[in-house]
Amino acid sequence: MDSDNQFNKGLLDALLEMGFDEEMSKQALISTGNQSIESATTFLLNDGLTGSGVEVGSDEDQWEDVEENYKMVFVVNTCLKMSIGKTAAQVGHGAIGIYRILVSDPQHQVSLAVWTDVGETKIVLKGESAEQLLELQEKAKSSGIPSCLIRDAGHTEIAPNSITVLALFGLEENINKITGSLQLLK
Repeated sequence: MDSDNQFNKGLLDALLEMGFDEEMSKQALISTGNQSIESATTFLLNDGLTGSGVEVGSDEDQWEDVEENYKMVFVVNTCLKMSIGKTAAQVGHGAIGIYRILVSDPQHQVSLAVWTDVGETKIVLKGESAEQLLELQEKAKSSGIPSCLIRDAGHTEIAPNSITVLALFGLEENINKITGSLQLLK
């Protein structure tokens, strides 16, 4: 089988439309077994950075003209008094949740690539209550900012279905309009 037949042409076209390099896209499709656009995109954005042979983000000057900074923010519901470990796990759920939302939507591919290449800024903030997290999520939705609300299963420290974390992703200036008044979680 020649190299042109080792990848799905439809998936390749979709990756090219997102702005990914053709050779890197072919390698990503081959490496992920042509499973899906999501797996190839995840490969390009993550695995390519860890020495898989695909060079994504190897040239920091690639984004030197980009003035926009993106960040991922996690607002923790501190009224639940979660332990440090529980809080870390809930923020982890938020990170995975928002990332899955972002990689599944082609409109976020460029912003994810920029965010990845400039350091993947992540901030954890102190929220006061479930109600506050819901209000912040509503503001995010009305501003077009992707969000992911995490609810706990209730197997360990807190009641089932408790709202633990709100994860947001977007331009720093837009996120700050929603979360700028919150303090860092310490």
